[in-house]
Amino acid sequence: MKYIVIVPDGAADYPLDVLGGKTPLEAAETPHMDLLARRGVVGRVKTVPPGFTPSSDVANLALLGYSPRQYYTGRGPLEAANMGVELELEDLAFRCNLITEAEGTLLDYSAGHINDKEARILIEFLHERLGTERLHFFPGNSYRHLLVLRRGAELGLQNLAYAPPHDIIGRKIEAYLPRGSHSEILVELIRRSHQLLSAHEINKVRVDLGENPANMIWLWGCGQTPSMPSFKEKFGIDGAVVSAVNLINGMGKIMGLRILKVPGATGYYDTNYLGKAEAAIAALDEVDMAFIHVEATDEAGHNRDLRMKMTCLERIDKLIVGTILERMREREVKILISPDHPTPVEKRTHTDEPVPFLVSPSSESPQQFGAYCEKEAANSPLYFEQGDRLMEYFLRR
Repeated sequence: MKYIVIVPDGAADYPLDVLGGKTPLEAAETPHMDLLARRGVVGRVKTVPPGFTPSSDVANLALLGYSPRQYYTGRGPLEAANMGVELELEDLAFRCNLITEAEGTLLDYSAGHINDKEARILIEFLHERLGTERLHFFPGNSYRHLLVLRRGAELGLQNLAYAPPHDIIGRKIEAYLPRGSHSEILVELIRRSHQLLSAHEINKVRVDLGENPANMIWLWGCGQTPSMPSFKEKFGIDGAVVSAVNLINGMGKIMGLRILKVPGATGYYDTNYLGKAEAAIAALDEVDMAFIHVEATDEAGHNRDLRMKMTCLERIDKLIVGTILERMREREVKILISPDHPTPVEKRTHTDEPVPFLVSPSSESPQQFGAYCEKEAANSPLYFEQGDRLMEYFLRR
């Protein structure tokens, strides 16, 4: 038996009047996912425990079968693991976004989804100007980067209050800067970054071209390196991860999963959907489980782009699910599909409600399901209050 997990990040949503009371998942054309639902079971899973921020790191950790209460320490160290940045026990890693600030307001959490080349130049420029023996900037991709503060835990900075930038779009920055003891260290970095980046030639050109400038950094997602058993130690099988997102790949590295690199995997609407499916299929010749993560649906939710959210769902259905069903028809394969959390287009941010999942095939269907969507899942008796239990259920022989 081979196992495939497909995560359309942030795909779950609310019924919308413009869709006649349907959710984007319900309204989108997803015949392959609907076919799997009819062959299997549909239910709901709560991936974000009470008291936790509904973030992709927390939720995907749960989907991979690890309890966030036991293993979650923060987003930054997961991204550090993917980038090969080694952390000592007292070191802290922060997610470092390149953002667009305008008149004291956070205008764009991604600086217009700045390209890798421009972003690298800006992050290396900041390291040259602001880096010290203890402060190190590391370039990632697009707007997603890393700041490491050596021995930062000695100052208690892991206990500060942080706001994810995608949660405060259109709001005044001053009210959401890091708060707590010694927070002035980070606040000063953010303010100095604005002075330096605003004057950088790259941003002058971006403004001239009508693009959002990457004129400030935003620090959040602080944490120390977690300690957790490997996926094989926990579940007895090998696996691989296909994702364009550093934190997902970092999580996979810490779990001992193989990280598959796919040309054209961008973490955005234009990602290489087909390439992700093909990479997962090829990996299953050597491992037993493939975890396919797609960020595009989450980005559409943050951008309040309903049309694109539905388009991305349809691409996932056709190019990923459809390809797997076609290429794996002669092999014994079990499929789990689940968003990590909702990212409703009306809210533009993550929420912590349970999400719909499907497992197919299944010999224990308590009822017949007509489609894969929130409504069908809500009518199912199958519900997991602890998100990490879903992987145990899925892998059950």
